[in-house]
Amino acid sequence: MARRVETMEAFSLFQDMFVLDQLVYAAGAAVARGQPLAPAGLTVSSFSGDSIDGLVPEWRALELRTPHAATAFQSCDLLLHWARHFTNKRNELRVVAVRERGELVLVWPLAVEKTPFGRVACWAGDPVGQYGDVVAAEGGARDAWIETAFAETGNWGDVDFLCLRGVRADGAIAGWAANKGRPLGASAEAPVCDTSSFADAKSFADARWPALKHNKRRWKKLATLGDIHFEVLGPGDRAAELVARGFAFKREWLATRGLYGRALIDRRTEDCLAALARDTSASSGMTVSHLSVGGETAAVEIGFRRCGRHYAYMGTFSSAFAKQGPGNLATELTIRDCIEQGLCEYDPLPPAVDYKLAWSNARVPVHDYGVVLTWSGYAALASVAFIRPAAKSLYEKLPLTVRRRLRK
Repeated sequence: MARRVETMEAFSLFQDMFVLDQLVYAAGAAVARGQPLAPAGLTVSSFSGDSIDGLVPEWRALELRTPHAATAFQSCDLLLHWARHFTNKRNELRVVAVRERGELVLVWPLAVEKTPFGRVACWAGDPVGQYGDVVAAEGGARDAWIETAFAETGNWGDVDFLCLRGVRADGAIAGWAANKGRPLGASAEAPVCDTSSFADAKSFADARWPALKHNKRRWKKLATLGDIHFEVLGPGDRAAELVARGFAFKREWLATRGLYGRALIDRRTEDCLAALARDTSASSGMTVSHLSVGGETAAVEIGFRRCGRHYAYMGTFSSAFAKQGPGNLATELTIRDCIEQGLCEYDPLPPAVDYKLAWSNARVPVHDYGVVLTWSGYAALASVAFIRPAAKSLYEKLPLTVRRRLRK
C-alpha cells in the first residue's frame, strides 16, 4: 500500500511538472522560430552588447514619459551599472523593444544565463533587482505589446526557460504572467506602508503604531551613548562609502547566524551598488539612510525611490549598537522622510516578516512565474521549482556550526 501511495505521488509530481500549457508554449515557440511575429502596426527588436547603447536615449525618454512604468529595479541607469558588473561569457543582458508606429512603447530587460540546466532568461538586475516588470507606456494595448516581446524571446532559439520572479500583483506584466506562466512556489507578500493618508510626520505618529513606543525607548538608550544624527543621502562619495559600510555590517550579521545570502556574499553586488551610489549623473533614485550615534555609524539602509515609492533594498546595523535596535529606528525615520518628501509608499520588499509587518498597513501579493520555451526547458523548470528550494530548505535545517563551515 505504501509503495502504491509513493508511486501515485511521484506520478502526480510528474504530471504537475509537465503541464499541458507549458507543452503548448514550447511547441509554439519551436514552430514559430524564424518567423515575423509582430502584429500590424508593431515592430519588435532585440538588443545585446554594444547595440544596447543605441536604445538608451529612447529607453530613458520612455521612463520620463511614463514615470509609473515598472519599478525602480527596471531603471535604465541601474541596469547599465548592473551589466558592467554582472555580465560575462555565461550571462548577458538582452533587451526587447516594441514600437507602435515608430514610437517606443515597451522595454523588456532580460538576463540570459547559461546554467547546468540549460539557458535561462530572467529579469535583468538579479540579484540587485528584487521586483521584475516590463517598462511599458500606459494604454490598453499593453498585453499585445508584451505578447509581441514574448514571441521575440521565443524567436531567439537559444533560451530554454523564462523565469519571472518577483512580479507584483499591480505590475504591468502581472496579468500576462499569471495567464501565460506557471506559478513557481507559494506566493509572497510585500508588507508595505501606505503613507498617502498621512499629511505629515506628526499625523503618522498620531496613528499610534505599536512600534513607535519601542522606538522611543531605543532612542533614549542610544542617546545615552552620544548625539543621534539621521540623514538621507543621494548619490555621491559619501553614499558610496556608506554602502560599503552597510555591506560589511550585513556580512558580519550573516556570518554570526550561519546564513548564506547569495546576493550579499557576491562581491559584485556591493561593487555595483557602490558604483551606482557614487554616480551623480545616474537617474536611479538611489538613496542611503544613515543613523549615527556619537559620530559612529549605527545603521544604514540602501533604498531606491521611483514615482512616489521607496523600495527599502537592504537595512543593516553595527553590532556595536545591536542591543539598542538602531535598525528599527532608522526604518521609522526613513518612513518619516518619505512622508515629508511626498512619497506614497514605503516598501520593505518580501518576505512579510515581523519587523517589516510592524510598519505595514497594507500588503501587495508578489508571485514567481516560469514559462518553458523548449523541451530542454523542463530541466530548468525542475531546478527552479523543486531542486533549489529543497536545497535551501535543507541548508536552513542544518546545525549552525555546519552552516558556518559550509559558508567558508
